[in-house]
Amino acid sequence: MLLDELRSMLAGQGLPVAADPSAPNAARAEGTAGLPAALRWAASGLMWLTGPPGRAPLVPDGPVLGRAEAAARLFGELSRQLGRAVWPDVATLLGGRAALLGLHRRGTWSANGSCRLLPAADGWIAVNLARPHDVDAVDALVGALGDQLGLVSADPCLHPVEQAWTALSVAVAARPAADVVDIARLLAIPAGELGGPRRPRPVRTVLCRSIEASRPHRAARPTPSAPASPRIGAAGAAAGVGAEPLLVVDLSAMWAGPLCAHLLGEAGMRVVKVESVHRPDGARGGDPEFYDWLHAGHESVALDFATPGGRALLRRLVERADVVIESSRPRALAQLGLDAGELVAARPGRTWVSITGYGRAYVDTHPGPDPVAFGDDAAVAGGLVAWDRSGGDAVSPVFCGDAIADPLTGLFAAVAVAASVLRGGGHLLDVAMRDVAAWVAAPPDQGMAPPDGGTGPADRGVGPAGPVPWTVTGCDRDGWNVHQAGRTQQVLPPRPPQWGPGAREAGRARAAASGADTRTVVDALCPD
Repeated sequence: MLLDELRSMLAGQGLPVAADPSAPNAARAEGTAGLPAALRWAASGLMWLTGPPGRAPLVPDGPVLGRAEAAARLFGELSRQLGRAVWPDVATLLGGRAALLGLHRRGTWSANGSCRLLPAADGWIAVNLARPHDVDAVDALVGALGDQLGLVSADPCLHPVEQAWTALSVAVAARPAADVVDIARLLAIPAGELGGPRRPRPVRTVLCRSIEASRPHRAARPTPSAPASPRIGAAGAAAGVGAEPLLVVDLSAMWAGPLCAHLLGEAGMRVVKVESVHRPDGARGGDPEFYDWLHAGHESVALDFATPGGRALLRRLVERADVVIESSRPRALAQLGLDAGELVAARPGRTWVSITGYGRAYVDTHPGPDPVAFGDDAAVAGGLVAWDRSGGDAVSPVFCGDAIADPLTGLFAAVAVAASVLRGGGHLLDVAMRDVAAWVAAPPDQGMAPPDGGTGPADRGVGPAGPVPWTVTGCDRDGWNVHQAGRTQQVLPPRPPQWGPGAREAGRARAAASGADTRTVVDALCPD
């Protein structure tokens, strides 16, 4: 059923995908087929990351894992048609970073510690102080909320970040959630109001120039010196040995976009990552293993976007691309001289996927700047949380997984791109992290919001509060177990990426240094 609803959603966006009954089930591939949903959640490592610290881990109300597995299975079916079948391990996609960083559940604090759930006067909000700018802007936010003392009232013995959280928690409690979020976004602080049951589409086709029966651009350029690679021909079948792989130009950063590029690269596409020489991908400054996992095998180009020559080269690279991935707000793209709709319309067959926190159309219906979003706050805005009901009448949301909207969005974006390519391309795809989170968090029988439906949370309730068909026993010291339908499953830690025997020692899993391939790629793709 979950796979069927995903197919139906894609078909409604002009991306029909035929059923493939021979495809392996993702849960079966992971050895969890037949387990009840709560036990599969426990086995995935995601339950390890969900719930209050020191107390029993939790299961979200919606079939989050099941919907992610449906997307992974569909990507496997599509990638097999592209020429190289890739069956993503959902547990690793969603929990791999947490495994590498040794993260654990922290309740109303995100697993990585940068985001917190705060009670407002009429609901809950998530605020993410992930960057120094966010911490610095809290004083202005607190003042705008009516607390004139601001951070001055915070304990001076606290670390500056804790001072910010202390002052913010007090100021938020007296104001409506929507007001706090609106002001935070004006200050470019990532914030989201806890969403309700509204269920938007996780993928929207903004523009379609697809010609399914033909793919006129570079349908199969012979490359005698290149290794044999499948290429997608007129009707989506592999064009055969010796055809040049599809070119993906990845302009995205951080997690969701790069994960989309990673999956497409695994499926046989050539990925060229393009960064600014002045502002490389911020993820390079994080965990190196995590960055290697997403970017190993991709070529790296660094350009000076501040110069006309750099912007001209960027445009020429984009014009050569079969697939473009970007995670920039539309205004930022315009400053680089790029218009996604224009570039898709200029050549039927090009697929462009835009990955943002709230979607390309958000600024058309909301005044102010494009909102900044990260995986944890976007998940909360979509209603993707678990509920801690251990306090009796005091029910509170807790974070689900580790920045879970990021990897979910990367997976759904990869599915949409693969479906577009197999239809002949020519689509501008809008994939919003909040909307992906809302899609997977919804109850199984909840339909989608109408295309012109509202954009704000429809309900601030806490979801179903009835008894659940499973129990959790144990403790942190001895471990936790989930019991359902006469079966028991230990709550396992998240799974790290599998590099393969000796891969890291041999240097085959390293990401390229920023700009390492600039000259080679530019000479090959943008000759004078």
